[in-house]
Amino acid sequence: MTIDSTSRNTPDRMGLPFVGTWGPQRDQPRETVLRVGSLELDLIDRTAKRGKRTIDLRPREFQLLKYMMQRSDQLLTRATLFKEVWHYKFVPETNLVDVHMGRLRRKVDGSNEAPMIRNVRGAGFVLSATPSQASPTRTAERSTNPAVGDLSPLSVERILQ
Repeated sequence: MTIDSTSRNTPDRMGLPFVGTWGPQRDQPRETVLRVGSLELDLIDRTAKRGKRTIDLRPREFQLLKYMMQRSDQLLTRATLFKEVWHYKFVPETNLVDVHMGRLRRKVDGSNEAPMIRNVRGAGFVLSATPSQASPTRTAERSTNPAVGDLSPLSVERILQ
């Protein structure tokens, strides 16, 4: 059905019907729930669950967990998290990331659950479904960058000395 533009004092649309959407069309629907193992983050309702347990998150903790879940099994440095979640330039003297990560870890990793958020001493943090799971992306980097590829704290400490 078309509307005669001359009768409504509107610009001529050449008889094209209204499509009803603005902007570029997406072929794939956006993911609204992120899952890593038993951890689930609903992006619409802004809720988090681990198994059947509901996790109450503050807005910054929600953003931090979302960023980590989108990059599960990847080493995320403090500088990267500071830049991408807080949108600030990284200041090495700050412990802001560590404080928020500690709070998030206490909420996500329950007392009787295997830890999902792991601190890699001197390097950053990793969120994974299993605590000892090696990331395929990290394995590929092992030959080119031993400081990042080997995620054991002792190896990282040796390189930083």
